[in-house]
Amino acid sequence: FLLLPVLYEHSNTFRYYFKFFVYYGYIMVTSVVVLPIMLWNPRSVENLILASKLCRHISTLLRLRWELRGGEYLNKQQSFVIVANHQSSIDILGMFELWPVMKRCTVVAKKELLYSGPFGLAAWLCGLVFINRLNSEASRQAINMTTKQLRENKIFGCACSRFGWCCKIRIVT
Repeated sequence: FLLLPVLYEHSNTFRYYFKFFVYYGYIMVTSVVVLPIMLWNPRSVENLILASKLCRHISTLLRLRWELRGGEYLNKQQSFVIVANHQSSIDILGMFELWPVMKRCTVVAKKELLYSGPFGLAAWLCGLVFINRLNSEASRQAINMTTKQLRENKIFGCACSRFGWCCKIRIVT
């Protein structure tokens, strides 16, 4: 353990992998902690607000700062879609900044995430929509069914990452 600070300061490669280890570990531990709370209100997008409030702190640990522009468009009670430019698993950190502003919003995610341990279960309990990217017909049907449910429940659809047409969220380094 004495070598960790030395490696962190002197090795960019170690620092990179260590930050990912901390990030994934924090997300998994937080998922386990919030699971009992989410069970009281399963498949509800309101669970995302709680999860995002707890997970937003990981950005500080990773020394990331976020700047939200156009947030005034997000807290209106209207439907919108933020189109993803998904690059990596780090993109979800930007989404953690958006959920407290958007409130009733969900995400379309690949079905493989459903099987990622506590995170997958927590994501399902938060009302994420999972699609099978390998079966385009099933994906289309899932999106159509979800669109209908979103309209009925007044939930705003979202597939987002760092940039969208109604807002911009960017990393400030």
